Amino acid sequence: MAEAEGRFSKARLEAFSDGVIAVIITIMVLDLKAPESAEPAALLKLWPSFLIYLVSFVFVAIYWINHHNLLVAARHVTARLIWANNALLFCLSLVPFATAYVADTDLAPFPTMVYGALQFACALAFFLLVSTIAAERRDEGEFMAGFRPRQAQDIAGLGVYALGAALAAFSPIAAIALYVLVALAYVVPGLVADRAQRLKARRRE
Repeated sequence: MAEAEGRFSKARLEAFSDGVIAVIITIMVLDLKAPESAEPAALLKLWPSFLIYLVSFVFVAIYWINHHNLLVAARHVTARLIWANNALLFCLSLVPFATAYVADTDLAPFPTMVYGALQFACALAFFLLVSTIAAERRDEGEFMAGFRPRQAQDIAGLGVYALGAALAAFSPIAAIALYVLVALAYVVPGLVADRAQRLKARRRE
């Protein structure tokens, strides 16, 4: 563990992770194929591909943002942190495959179930990363007080992903809607918090 701390800095770990995530997004967009026909109807038929690409892009973007915030909170780069981070990147690297699988099968039930299972795996890996950092700072009461609600949110997200993966067998669209709700649960509170901070800053001026 000491060796890992000596060789790796948080900046290096974050730079590597940023590069992997950038490649993931690039691969996803390359899977979007233009229709062979110039008719508008041919483009409209591709709506499942655009929908699942949008959902996947938002998910990867959310992971990227939260990944940065997590590494800022980490005290040191340990072997446990490195491998927890690698587990998250491995799961995220499968998102382009799952996205293409759903798109090419027009939101069929089983591919959507696979997509949901992967989202569950990504969320579980992220929760492992969160828990790793929390373990480093478990002696800081103030930090943990703010961290526990986030862990509870991650656990709730895991439950929704599991439910969505099961629901996909009956209604893929409903399952996608559940996945989107999880994304909103992470995006909207952040936007509200940022706006509140800006208002407080203006009042102090």
